[in-house]
Amino acid sequence: MGFAARLVLCCALGLFPLGVARAAEPTHLLARMRAASGPVWRTHLRSVSRLTIDGETTTIQSDALGVRFVTRECNGALCPGTYFDGRRLYSININGTTLPRSTLPETYLRGIRTVSSLAFLSRDFTSGGGSIEDAGTATIAGARYRVLLVSDTDAVPMQVFVDPATALVRYMRDIDGDGTFEYRHYQRVDGGITLPSLVLHNDTVLERYDQREASPSPFVVPHGLTVTFAGAAVRIPTDPGKAVPVFPCTIAGVAVRCLLDTGNSGLSISQGLAERLKAPSVGAYSVAGLGRYVTDVVRVGPLTIGNASFPDADYVVLHDISHYGYDVVLGADVLAATTIEIDPVSHTLWLGASAPDNAISVPMAFEDFIPVVNVQLGELQAHLAVDTGDESNINLSYDFYQQHPTLFRATEQRSVSGIGGNSVELIGRIPSVTIGSYQTSPQRIGTTESLRGTAYGHLGAAFFSQFKIILDYENGHLGLVPGAPNSKPTP
Repeated sequence: MGFAARLVLCCALGLFPLGVARAAEPTHLLARMRAASGPVWRTHLRSVSRLTIDGETTTIQSDALGVRFVTRECNGALCPGTYFDGRRLYSININGTTLPRSTLPETYLRGIRTVSSLAFLSRDFTSGGGSIEDAGTATIAGARYRVLLVSDTDAVPMQVFVDPATALVRYMRDIDGDGTFEYRHYQRVDGGITLPSLVLHNDTVLERYDQREASPSPFVVPHGLTVTFAGAAVRIPTDPGKAVPVFPCTIAGVAVRCLLDTGNSGLSISQGLAERLKAPSVGAYSVAGLGRYVTDVVRVGPLTIGNASFPDADYVVLHDISHYGYDVVLGADVLAATTIEIDPVSHTLWLGASAPDNAISVPMAFEDFIPVVNVQLGELQAHLAVDTGDESNINLSYDFYQQHPTLFRATEQRSVSGIGGNSVELIGRIPSVTIGSYQTSPQRIGTTESLRGTAYGHLGAAFFSQFKIILDYENGHLGLVPGAPNSKPTP
């Protein structure tokens, strides 16, 4: 379970062996709960808390409004985090770019947030499809509690244990829960609401709030960089001598060469260019590729690509990219801001593009801000990252290849280099690859011994040279228009 998912569990309360007796309808109790807590569900809450998981304590900043919430873990000026929109959970990177962790609804998380935000006390909760049932009473540690069963659309039902003396929630559990969480030390907060300042998990402190306040400002949905366009769309030429899309751009008024890399979770800059621009450091970051190292993050910009402009942003400093022929790597922050077309036949790319009618639409999910698609390698289904910054055709992680050694027979090997180190790639052939409704002719395929990349491996720039591709991060779609004779539709 990821950090953010574990964080929101601090609002949940666990499973108890209960002897439940039926009680009266909860109408009067719900009215008392509204009066005791205040309108928590419609209050924009800002909090600072210390979250302890597995003995490690982290300071968390959070915004919440109803079932929605934003949490951020800050290291200096860098504050990545998570966002829950009431249905799906999103990751937020250091520039605020927000991409979904899954296409599936988070029903368990919605159930927890429905209770922890007291959204079920809203008078329009039941008219919107929710339900509250009286589940009688229960005795826990010698104290008697009223029990409610709360359920909502696309949410796991939750049992809520209410102290009849205070009309405040003391415990909560999901129907299949196995942990005990407890709210303690309720305090009055500005805005006329009452909230707990301490959460325990199995009698151990989980989360302690140092600050909670009602904010008069509106709840802001996190977003990344905003792109502005000057005039009509411009097609930007890419270097015809490179498999990966390298093109001219300008950063901080300096003309440089950029790489458009779907395998990059944000933005990066070479160490030499960062020093030349005297870019101020704003924090540290751990980068991983074929190796791993800790480096600086610098603030730099603005960025101009053709007629598109992006504001100042945080760039991760990479020590070893200048010799590849570019000084800036543009990843998720640029790709999430606008739809982009890459045409390997005309050697151009186009920001603000739209998918043509004949494009094949392939759904994309995201893992750590990297797009992932389902493909069929021969007869084997696999999830592979879309990686325009990888010159390879198909490059599998070594672990995945070891699990499926008959997928291809290695007939050659070569030395490869990448971020943080060098390795050896074993290469062979595979009869076909199916992506969307297209099946290719035989394809070059390899595995890199030290590659522990996203998903089971990567579809690289050489693979996508068979297509004009349209990258639509906002809608989670990859558009493909075949542009080479070695692709053909499946029957």
